[in-house]
Amino acid sequence: MGMEEFLREIEGALGERVVRDPERLKGISRDWWPLAILLEREGLWGRRPPAALLPESSEEVSLIVKRARDHGACLVVQGGGSSVTGASAPRDACAVLSLSRMRRVLELNEEDLYVTVEAGALLFELEELLNRSGYSLRHVPQSFHIASVGGSIASLGSGQYSTGYGNAEDMVLNLEVVLPNGEIAWARRPTVPRSSLGPDLKRLFAGAEGAFGVITKAVLRVVPLPPYSVSSSFQVPSFSQGLKLVRELMKRGLRPAIARLHDEAESRLRFGSERPLLLLSYEGYDDDLVALLWEKADQIIREGGGSEVGEEPFKKWLKSRFNYLEEMEVVYSMGMWFETFDLSATWSVAPRLHERLTRELEDMEVIAMAHASHFYLNGAALYFTVLFERSPEAYWKVARRVFEAAIEEGASVSHHHGAGELKGPYLEAELGPMVKALRKIKRALDEGGVLRSALA
Repeated sequence: MGMEEFLREIEGALGERVVRDPERLKGISRDWWPLAILLEREGLWGRRPPAALLPESSEEVSLIVKRARDHGACLVVQGGGSSVTGASAPRDACAVLSLSRMRRVLELNEEDLYVTVEAGALLFELEELLNRSGYSLRHVPQSFHIASVGGSIASLGSGQYSTGYGNAEDMVLNLEVVLPNGEIAWARRPTVPRSSLGPDLKRLFAGAEGAFGVITKAVLRVVPLPPYSVSSSFQVPSFSQGLKLVRELMKRGLRPAIARLHDEAESRLRFGSERPLLLLSYEGYDDDLVALLWEKADQIIREGGGSEVGEEPFKKWLKSRFNYLEEMEVVYSMGMWFETFDLSATWSVAPRLHERLTRELEDMEVIAMAHASHFYLNGAALYFTVLFERSPEAYWKVARRVFEAAIEEGASVSHHHGAGELKGPYLEAELGPMVKALRKIKRALDEGGVLRSALA
């Protein structure tokens, strides 16, 4: 009984798809958590899993989970490895269960407007396939080219079109999951738009970061590609006034496909604007309706003190939105490092939290900037980028300050990055007594701790 016996048995079934070579394991020894990247560059990240397992079907995932349970071994599930919180990083000497070879698109149902896909499919590959048939998920995170379907669901990810189309959980109709006992089960046998027959169990696995089961397939709603769109940019008097303007749009039912409000610091750095910028895009299937929506939105923004500055800032963002690798290298070359903080707050809390963090981070003598880019009827997500001295001590000092301020102001410390090792310690502060229920569910489903997660 143990990891070595488990791996030998799985090698009999998977052969060379059990990876033990240290050089090949380097590629999965961390995810995209900025602290892990920094530590690796400084020679301080020593984690290596004993092996990576590369199943090609739900049945092989089931076999791996069953045998791991039998041998008392443990697994960390990894999709695209794009987590920025350490959610999919190796831990506890567990083998990595990688879904990177489970990328098949199984069905595009054009009548019922859904696609069935394996969980390891990368978002950009799936989107390209859908686009060729005239459809879209409209789920485009910054990690679009490396994030997987299953990982996006397991971390409750969000994308740049979330204001108009919702988040990862909103596109999920059904999930196939391998439970910690190895059983393969769908969250609901029929795929339906909605059911009130019992709890919506797919929500148990969405956001659980692999703690309660391995997502192996997903049925996702699709939308026809919108043929009409209009986009532009507005200067607004202040960040808080910009929030009020977007709130008015949402309240009036004038929901944009994309909305991004950049504060003074970010507008200056990224766009050369001395005032906060609001980037907007509307899209749809009737040009007259899209034009009317834009006309109404434009009127509200102008009446609220905004002035249109043209499409150029929006185009600049669109062109550079996936340039995180280049930006990372620039920051590192400056002798600095960074973290991004995705906070979620109601309308009454968001401006106060933004003002507080801007002031407190300035007092810490770090570089901080923010934008809001995921809007709801009841509030928005605040996304802070902070640059600081290149050291783990500086990293944790900044992170603690941001999270403590968010909790004290009544915000969530995670809008779409999930929990992981970075935010897992704050579960109790946010969930309160319900964290006990979360842990009881974990024990009931996975008493032996086969599936390891920072969440539970």
